[in-house]
Amino acid sequence: MKTTLRTLRPLLLALPLLLGGCQTTMQRIADCKVGDWTNIGRKDGVAGEVQNFAERKEFCDDHGNDNAKAGAAAASSYGAGWEQGNWDFWAQRGRTDGQQARLVSAYDGHVASPAVRNNATPLNRPAYEAGWLAGNADYWQGLGKREGTAGLPLQQKEINRQNAAAAALRFDETAYASGWQVGNHTFWQDAGFNDAHNGVPDTELKNRATAARSAGVLVQEEAYRSAWQAEIINYWRNLGTQDAVSGKDFAVRKREALQKGLKLYESDYRQAWEARLVEHWRAAGASDGYGKPFLLDERIANAARDGVFVIPRTRDVYTDAWDEQNTRYCTPDNAFDLGRRAAGMAIDVCRAELRNQLKRALLSGRDYEEASRRYNQSLADANDTDARLRDGHRRLSRLDNEIRSALGSKDRVVNEETQKQDRRRDQERRELVDYLQRLERQLDDARRWVHRHQQQMEQLRRDIYVN
Repeated sequence: MKTTLRTLRPLLLALPLLLGGCQTTMQRIADCKVGDWTNIGRKDGVAGEVQNFAERKEFCDDHGNDNAKAGAAAASSYGAGWEQGNWDFWAQRGRTDGQQARLVSAYDGHVASPAVRNNATPLNRPAYEAGWLAGNADYWQGLGKREGTAGLPLQQKEINRQNAAAAALRFDETAYASGWQVGNHTFWQDAGFNDAHNGVPDTELKNRATAARSAGVLVQEEAYRSAWQAEIINYWRNLGTQDAVSGKDFAVRKREALQKGLKLYESDYRQAWEARLVEHWRAAGASDGYGKPFLLDERIANAARDGVFVIPRTRDVYTDAWDEQNTRYCTPDNAFDLGRRAAGMAIDVCRAELRNQLKRALLSGRDYEEASRRYNQSLADANDTDARLRDGHRRLSRLDNEIRSALGSKDRVVNEETQKQDRRRDQERRELVDYLQRLERQLDDARRWVHRHQQQMEQLRRDIYVN
């Protein structure tokens, strides 16, 4: 088993590791139900916990099911899993330290850390050092890639070797050179892309190569040319897109390219040029179609002034877009909404057979807003009257209680003063009853107005569809 684990360790270093720390009870119960004792042991090891099969078995016996019952091989499976987990615990810390250019002696700091001491985590220097070597390789490979991408020569590794020696850090020449090769390839790809993107001919490679060799930088011509070739097509497409709405034509671009010795990609240029013009004329038609007259002839006449070109498809593209938007604009619903917002409508741009209906819809929208205002006012009046009516009934109920209490009292003394109070209460009650009757009539009227305005609004909304 140990031989097998040693064989697997280099591969496992590259796998994502479980985060350290205490496992939750729910996680442990779930693991018990699965009954994978190798995984249970590995999780304990990765969490930095001591190997304790007996405790884990007792826990699973209480919380698991038949899958969690520890068979004859459970203890050895748990032990093998824990061994791998403990290895991973230390290897990950070593790799992180190596990636951050820390010395391998940082292991001692982990040993003395509270997390390790509190958990009594079993130590594993070989695992840490294996992880540290992998992380150290990552560090130098990354540095090599960055310096290669920056256009530095491979000889830069000697400076790095000296710096590493001064810091007592292990220098991994193989990893650095591997990263540098990748970075150098990227450097030439970037150069090719940037030249093509800026319209620089690929003959510039000769000058770049001369300067690179003088600086001791490896030249990767194929990387430059493949990137330049891929981007030069986009350069011509971008020019076509720009020129279509800026007044420049291909003849000007052709002269400029020939002067620079730049390859021509006329087909790609013209495809992008025409696509941009189709987009322009479609947008123009859509803009005019929503409430403006058919202005194509005027736009064509002003095309040169506006820096755009007229193409054979201009009339069809503009007309289709104009018709589509005009259809959306010239609808009763739109006229009604514009009327509600007190906005105007260019009814004269709509078909003649629709204009009368649209006028009515526009006016209906305005009338609808006025009816809506009256409806809201009537509803507010009704709610206010209803509130006053409920308050009046509460007052009447209190007054009736006072009258019954006064008349039903065993200690009541009948004299001029009590009779005066009785007359005052009776008068107050008659006035309150009259007041409540008036409020009830007012509430009935208000509700009728609410209903009337609501019906008017509904009728105005229906009328817009009548031809």
